[in-house]
Amino acid sequence: MKKVQILGVAAILAMGMMFSSCESLKNMAKNHATVKYEVKPNPLEMHGDKVKVSVEGTIPQKYFWVNAVVVFQPVLKYEGGQTELKPFILRGLKTQGQGTMINNKTGGKFSYSDEVAFVPQMEECQLVVNPVGYAEKKAAGMEIANRTQAEGVKGNVPLGERSMAPGMVITSTRIDKNHSKVAIAPDKYEKETVIPHTALIYYLVDTYNLNWNLPLNKKPEAKASIKTLDSLFNTGMEMKAVNIRAWASPEGEESRNQNLSDNRAKTSEKYFSSAYDKAVKALAKKMKVKPASIKQDIKPNVESMGEDWDKFIADLRASDIADKNTIINVISSHKDREAREQEIRNMTVIYKEIEDNILPPLRRAEIKVDFLEPKKTDEEIAELSLTEPSALKLEELLYAATLTEDKDNQLKIYLSATEVYPEDFRGFNNAAALYIERQDYASAQSLLDAANGLQPGEGHVLNNMGALAIANSDFENARTHFENSIATGNPEAAFNMGMLNIKDGEYGKAVSAMGGEKCVYNLALGQLMNGDVAAAKATLNCMDSLMDADAYYLLAVCAAREGNKAEVIQHLNKAVAEKPALKNQARKDVEFMVLREDAEFQNAIR
Repeated sequence: MKKVQILGVAAILAMGMMFSSCESLKNMAKNHATVKYEVKPNPLEMHGDKVKVSVEGTIPQKYFWVNAVVVFQPVLKYEGGQTELKPFILRGLKTQGQGTMINNKTGGKFSYSDEVAFVPQMEECQLVVNPVGYAEKKAAGMEIANRTQAEGVKGNVPLGERSMAPGMVITSTRIDKNHSKVAIAPDKYEKETVIPHTALIYYLVDTYNLNWNLPLNKKPEAKASIKTLDSLFNTGMEMKAVNIRAWASPEGEESRNQNLSDNRAKTSEKYFSSAYDKAVKALAKKMKVKPASIKQDIKPNVESMGEDWDKFIADLRASDIADKNTIINVISSHKDREAREQEIRNMTVIYKEIEDNILPPLRRAEIKVDFLEPKKTDEEIAELSLTEPSALKLEELLYAATLTEDKDNQLKIYLSATEVYPEDFRGFNNAAALYIERQDYASAQSLLDAANGLQPGEGHVLNNMGALAIANSDFENARTHFENSIATGNPEAAFNMGMLNIKDGEYGKAVSAMGGEKCVYNLALGQLMNGDVAAAKATLNCMDSLMDADAYYLLAVCAAREGNKAEVIQHLNKAVAEKPALKNQARKDVEFMVLREDAEFQNAIR
């Protein structure tokens, strides 16, 4: 009988404890609204394809039951699914284990943070929490690490769902993927091409008259230099400059050598004038015009160089004379010019090779003429590029594309280059760049494949491959192509990398990468995300004719961040007028959350 009574008492006590624990947890649920949750940022924001959540919790006095364990586990809820964040454990003073202790008498605070991957559905989301509490003794022998496991504890009590943050800012996703900077591989056309030619005339020692029978003048290279000069005269090419210089060998007396040099220069100038006049008369006769009508009025620059001491030493040093170094030292040791000249004369007696091979080539004149290669006029090049591209050289054809602002004609010219000069990558690359600007990505792809096959690893091609990849949302390959293009020094790729910096949430880097440009939408987006609303507005406002619906929409976002309702409505009206689909975006965009009930805002997005 006593045993039965004892058991009855124990049962009653156990039931009392159970009811007590349930009642305590129910009180926590009943007063859950007194617990404060401060979420930062609020609304949530997506950066670098990640969502960071920070919560500061404040629990009031006499709220937290001393025997309770609470699993705090926020959830991001959105249409079609939800994402659970990591769990966080709160404990009463009479419990043991890991977690943050909360004093029943004084209350307490806790800090929580987590990061989850962003999915597009999160644009319309709610961050909620419904903590689950249980009596620690009820979980004896159980491993409780999350909310689901806490719900498996007997007598658990959900404290009640609380909404902590409405919606998510996803403005960083508003990258304009269709306006990367394309790279046009430049032409190498020269507006002025100089064809330099030097003719050589040699003179007998102590003379300055022309002697074509002189052995040096009969050598093949000397004869060829004169013959080529005559043939260039016969082309009628314009001359940019004529420079005639004459020298003497350094073994004679200085003043005599200077006179020889002077007279050799004059003789060479006379030869130049005579040969040119002869060529002009022959060409005029052939063209059936007067010589004066085609003769160029050009005055040669004539210089008498005197003794060629430097070439003497250089030729001596390059010779096979066994004692050349000793000879050079002996001659160079004399500072007095006359003594040095005498020493050279002495050496010619001992070393006949100096007299026969070193000194004669120094007695010479050089006639250097810079001819200008005949060029088509820009007008001729522009016309032929569209009517007869095969009549143009490669560089002329590529240059022709720079002579017009008409994108259709530019594309036609580059496509012609792929047909006339299929071995050069530039026609393929540049045509692909224009197709990318037109958002004709299929045409661009085939051309870039051809360009890359012709010139693998070329910086312009790599940049354009990156631009094509980013337009197709292939960010991984875009990054690889841009990085490889940057390594070649391509500036367009460095700018385009700023778009990926925005995607990565590295807004300062994005602004630095794109800061060399002005009036560019993606730069404005980077500035806005970097916290510089004023700079973003200035960048967008200077776009002028380039302003489109997305630019107006971003201006509306800037105005919303400044709290300027009038400008929000103004820019939003322009945006949706050009692109009605933006109305639906504006309805759910938390950038405009404070205006959702505003009549003017509702009218703008109706």
